Parts: sequence; structure tokens; C-alpha cells
Amino acid sequence: MRSLVVGALVVGLFLLDLTTSLGVVIPFGYVVPVCIALWLPRRGAAIFVVGVCTLLTALGFLVSPNPYHVPPWIDAMMRTSTLAVLWLSVAFGVQWRRAAERMLEAAAQSTREVAERRRVQEAQEAQNAHLRLLAKAAGRLVLSDEPVELLGPLFTELGAELGVELYFNYMTGPVPETLELESSAGLTEEQRTQYHELKFGEFLCGTVAETGKPLILADLQHSTYPGSGPLKGVGVQAYAGFPLVAHGRVLGTLAFATSRRTRYTDDELRLMQTLSDQVAAVIDRGELVRKLKESERAAQRHLAELQSVYKTSPAGLCVLDTEFRYVNINETLARYNGTSVAAHIGRTIWEMVPGVAGPIAAVLRHVFETGENSMDHEYRMETAGQPGVLRDWIASFVPIKDASGTVQGVNVMVQEVTRLKQIERALREAGLALREADRRKDEFLAMLGHELRNPLAPIRTAVKVLDMRAGRSPEARQTLAMIERQVAHMARMIDDLLDVSRISRGKLELRKEPCDVAQIVRDVAHDYASIVSANGLTLSVALPEEPRWVEGDPTRLSQVVGNLLHNAIKFTDPGGRIHVQMDDDAATNEVSIMVSDTGIGMDAPMLGRLFETFSQADRSLDRSRGGLGLGLAVVKGLVELHGGAVEAHSAGLGKGSTLRVRLPLSTEAALGAAAPSTPLLRQTDGPLRILVIEDNRDTADILRNLLVLLGYRAEVAYTGPAGIEAAKRLRPDVVLCDLGLPDMDGFAVARALRAMSVTASSHLIAQTGYGGAEDRRRTLAAGFDAHMTKPIDPAELERVLSSVAEMRRERPRASPRRQARRSA
Repeated sequence: MRSLVVGALVVGLFLLDLTTSLGVVIPFGYVVPVCIALWLPRRGAAIFVVGVCTLLTALGFLVSPNPYHVPPWIDAMMRTSTLAVLWLSVAFGVQWRRAAERMLEAAAQSTREVAERRRVQEAQEAQNAHLRLLAKAAGRLVLSDEPVELLGPLFTELGAELGVELYFNYMTGPVPETLELESSAGLTEEQRTQYHELKFGEFLCGTVAETGKPLILADLQHSTYPGSGPLKGVGVQAYAGFPLVAHGRVLGTLAFATSRRTRYTDDELRLMQTLSDQVAAVIDRGELVRKLKESERAAQRHLAELQSVYKTSPAGLCVLDTEFRYVNINETLARYNGTSVAAHIGRTIWEMVPGVAGPIAAVLRHVFETGENSMDHEYRMETAGQPGVLRDWIASFVPIKDASGTVQGVNVMVQEVTRLKQIERALREAGLALREADRRKDEFLAMLGHELRNPLAPIRTAVKVLDMRAGRSPEARQTLAMIERQVAHMARMIDDLLDVSRISRGKLELRKEPCDVAQIVRDVAHDYASIVSANGLTLSVALPEEPRWVEGDPTRLSQVVGNLLHNAIKFTDPGGRIHVQMDDDAATNEVSIMVSDTGIGMDAPMLGRLFETFSQADRSLDRSRGGLGLGLAVVKGLVELHGGAVEAHSAGLGKGSTLRVRLPLSTEAALGAAAPSTPLLRQTDGPLRILVIEDNRDTADILRNLLVLLGYRAEVAYTGPAGIEAAKRLRPDVVLCDLGLPDMDGFAVARALRAMSVTASSHLIAQTGYGGAEDRRRTLAAGFDAHMTKPIDPAELERVLSSVAEMRRERPRASPRRQARRSA
């Protein structure tokens, strides 16, 4: 008995039970409601109703008595629930129930296998389509120097493949962390303008650029993701944004959007990611290509410039290889060598410059071996370009290395320096001549000082003698005072002239020792008090009671203070005031000496040149103030030699001035000054015995008279040998010896006196018109104890002799020399 009618459809399988006239449809790929089959036995026809509203075209056939009869396939039309026409191919067969069940099971299994194959086939076809699209895109991108321009056509194809209608390509802008819209599709012109520029982190594309990671959003209309508002406003439902990254650097973003579906498949996202990676790589390659082209163009320009410089350089240039052959040479060097550029190429230095090939080859070998530059080699030779003429050259050698550091050649630069060498020789000769002139000037100044001092010495001494012997008439005293002032003035000008010359040449040396500058200022102010008073001025002094120790030359510091006071006296009219004071500056550890006056003052231009040589505030033709204008220049030089500074202040003409000297205080000097000195002179009874050795009879005689008036026992010798003989007889305590003696000078006399036992301990004082540092060193080395410059100040001489007498009374002498560095 037939139990089932089985129908096979392309889209499914239906089963009809003939006994009950009921059937079911099993769909394979379409959603179909359960079908109710009605069996109408008339004429063997059957009508199937699918769902409620779907009419399946009646398929009739005559039930064959043959159970194995299989009717042919019949095409049938069916309308779906949307009234769309669906054509089906149907085949029918009659089976017993059990056989039909087995057939149904096999058919279901076969249908599943077919459906899986169909799904795999469709996926493979989609993947192949994606690969074809990527291959096509890659080919275009690789061949293009401007890949961004291809994104429009590529998106058209991608949109057709994936069903997306919008894309946005942003590239980083010139401003850091900004994006600029490079290309897009699906946006209006207004939208392009509105969103042309974004900041990193702004909207979805800005977020992709900021994070450097893809951003995938599905069902965007129901999303609350920050920055999605603009896309939601245009109906976008699915968004995929990808960063364009190369070597860890974000170049821009590429995003895809659609309003037709809510999400992208994984294959579609992989396609988009791959395409973005390709675009980023090509953009990066494009930037590299552009930079390379720019570098090439720059290199070409640089090469052209170098070639131009090489050809036109005034210096001779060439390149030599490892065999010392010319690889390249410019016109200048070829001209030096007396031939053409072409004649040099490929030839060796021995062929082209045989005269210096040996020394040059030695330098080249050194450069090839060490890889180091060898600069400024001097050569003096004639060349083929100008035979018979010796010229001076300087050559420098620089190695040319390959990537491994191996020296492949040497760059040589040759410059003619004949003219420079001539100038250098001329300068050297001029320098020698200048030094010789300077030496002669020193000798002249020394001789001038000596010759000027010699006549002043007896004058000054004579004034003292007359002062001690003459009556006390006002006229006599006034005359003697005038002579004394003029002699002192002349002596000061000589000293200033010689001092400023030595300072300017750096030949003045200080004999530094710990000294109390406060006491020095106090003593000098005391010495000048009478002069200040004689000029109708008032002197006030404000000095600290405690010592202010500096490391300095007491004589020169006294000279500094004396020059400041002398300057104030000279430029202050009678009735004016001079004030001397000292201040400490703890911040700089300095002491300041200030001399202020109410004199003629200075204007600003004069303040700027006050300490220059031969400078005076009063430059009128009558020069009523006198002097050479050297005193303050000497002050500046001496103070700077002590490590100090000098400055001047004035409120203007007629308003006085203040001169300030700053000196560094010294803790070491204070400690050194605390150590007591030990007198070394022997005790004697009676007045000092003094021997004067001087070839100028006027000077010698008047000095002897002065010494006798002062209470000393004095004798005179007019030559060196006579002085030595007198010393043997007199056994002098003090010897005043001129250095410029005829036949036997003062140095020889001093050595002879030191060699004799009777004068070995005598106090030797050199008296001379030469007062330079070298002169003082020579006198001390010859055995003198002191150096006094002519004209000798009688008061200073009396102080020295009194000191010698006092020390001799206090303690026996243990050494022939007590004050090896004392001078006046």
C-alpha cells in the first residue's frame, strides 16, 4: 500500500501521507510556514496550500499503479508571502512509509551537505572578490606617487563590493595633533567645509588618530559613543575607522560608513584594515620618495655649487689616489704647476711636481696610514708655472674614506702665501726693530733720569745745609723753601715719567710684603699736612684705628696716596678743603681709600680720560697747574698691579671731585705681619761712621757736609779704589756709594767691600740716578742693603741712618745685610 508521496524541491522537501491526505514541507534555505496539504482523490489531483495567504500552483499527476514509476521533474510557480513569484522544480515519487522515512533522512543529510558546500562556495567567491579588489588596489597604489588621489576610485569599487556609501580620509596637518580632510565620498560640500579640520580626539576620526587603534561601531543609531553625533545625524548605522600608521607614526585616518545595515562582517573589516594598511604604507613610501627626490635635488645643487667652487677657487685643489695619481684637479692648481687640468689626470706627483714630491709623499703616506687630517704644511719652492721665482705655499691634506672607514684618496688644498710670508717677515723685522727701539728708549729714559737727577742731588743737599746754617731771616727761609719745592717738583716729574713708562711696558715690579694700608695713609697724610696748609687748604682725615692689612709694596702704596693728595692740592684753590677717609666693603673683602676735594671738578668727558697718560683737567695754554699729567696714570697702573681698581667721581665743573682706590684685603698678610722682626745689626758706640763714594765732587762734598751737620762722622772718596782704601782705614758703619763710578763701578766696589772683613758687616746703600726694577735687583745681588734714587731726600736719608743707628744699639749684627729689599 502506498503510504507516502515524496516531493523533492530545489529549496526544500515535502512529504504527503496518502492515508490521511496530510503533508509537511521541510525548507532548506527559505523560511516557509508549515504547509497543510489537502488530498482530493478526484482525478488524482492534489492542491497544496503553503501558509495562509500563499497559493501553490496545483500539480497534478495520475497515481501510477507502478510503485517504482518516477515522474519527470515539473517546473511550478509559487508566490511568497510578499506576492513575489518563486519558480520551483518539483519531482514526485511514491514510497512505502518505512522506505520514505529512510529516504527523508538521507535527503536531509544530503541537503545539509549541499548547503554547507554552497555556503563555503559563496564565502570563497566573496573572499576571491576581496582579494581581486585588494590586488587591484595595491597595484594602483604602488604605481602612484599620490596615493590619496586614488582613494576616490578605489572607494567606488569598494562601495560596490561591500555596500558602503561613505568614506573619509584625513591626513595629519602642519599644526601638531591636527587632521585635515584630504578626500571623501558621500558628504555634501557644506559638510566637507564644516569638518575639514579636526583635532586629535575630536569626533570619531579624531579619536582614531589619537589612540592609533581601529574603531568599529555597529548599530550606530542606538550608540552613545562620544563624538558619534554628526554621523548619526546623517543616518549612518555602521562605522569602521582605521589609523594610517607607518613606523609607529600616525599619518592620518581612513573611515567607512553606511546607513544600509547595522554592522560589517569580519571579512569586510579585514578587507578595510588591509586596504588601510596598504594606503598607509604607500603614503609613507610617497613621503620617503619625495624626501629622497628633494635630497637628490639638494645634492645636485650642492654638487653643482661644489663643482663651481672647485673650478673657481683661488686655492689649488686636487684629489690623489692610493698611488698618488691625480684623480681630479682644479684650474688654479694646474696653473701653479704650469700645465693643464687634462695633463694631470692619471699622472703621479713625481711626474708633475718632482721638486716637492718627496715631502708630499711622506705626508700622504701618513694620511693613508692613520686616516687623520694633516694640515698647514709649509713649502718654499719654485713651480713650473713661474720658474726661477721662489714662492711660499701652505698645503693641507684631508683623507677621503669609504663606508668602512678605509682611506681611498686624499683631498689636497694648496694656497700661495708668498705675500703673507713677506708681511710676516716684515712684521717680525718690525717687531725686532720695535723691541730694539724700546730697549734704546729704556736706556735713554734711564740715562735721562740719571743725568737729570745728578744735578738735583747736590742742589737738594745744599738746600738742607743752607737751611741748617743760614740765619732765620724770612727772605732766606722763603728762598730755600722755593728751591726745595722746585727740586721736589722736578724729582717727582722724573719719577712719574720713568714709572709710567715701566708700567706701560709691564716692567715695573712690586716688592710686596704685609703692610697696614691705614698706617700708610696716615703717614702720607701727615707728611702732606704742611704742604696742604702752605697752599691755604684744610685737610681732614677719617681713618680706622685697627690695621687694614694688604699684600703690597709699601713704597708704591705711599706713592699712590701721595699722588692722590698732590692732585687734590694742585686742583683746589686756596680756602678749599681736602678730606681723606677709608671704608671697608665686607661683600668684596676690599678696603677703599677716598680723597675728596672742593676743587675745580670735572665734566663727564674728562672723567672718561682722567687716568690716561699726559691727561690734565686744566688744558689751558698757560698750564698754571703744572705737571706732565702722569700722576693719576701712575696711580691707576700701581693700583691695578696690586689687584685693585681706581675710579673718579665729580658732580661737574666747579663742584669738586672724589678719587677712590679699592684694594683687596689679605688675611695672610695680617698673619704674616704678626710675626716680629729681629734686628741684626751690631751695637756700636758713638756716631755712625759714614763713607761717601761719589765721583761728582759737588754731590760728594755737599752730602758730607750735610752728614756732619746731622752729627755723623763722614768722609769722602771720589773713585772706587780710593773708596776701598778709605774703608780699610775708616771701618765705616754705613757706605753711601754711587753706582756710576769711573774705572770701577759701584757694583764692583760693593763686592770688594763685602769681601773685606772690616766692611763685611757695613750697611751698604747704593745711590744712583737709575731707579728701575732691574737696577734694584742688580744692586741687591751685588751686596747692597738699600737702593736710594737721586736726588736723595735728606729727610729720608736721615730716617734711614737713624734706623741703622738704632738697630746697631739694640742688638749685635749676625748678618751683613738687614734690609735686603729696602729702598727709598
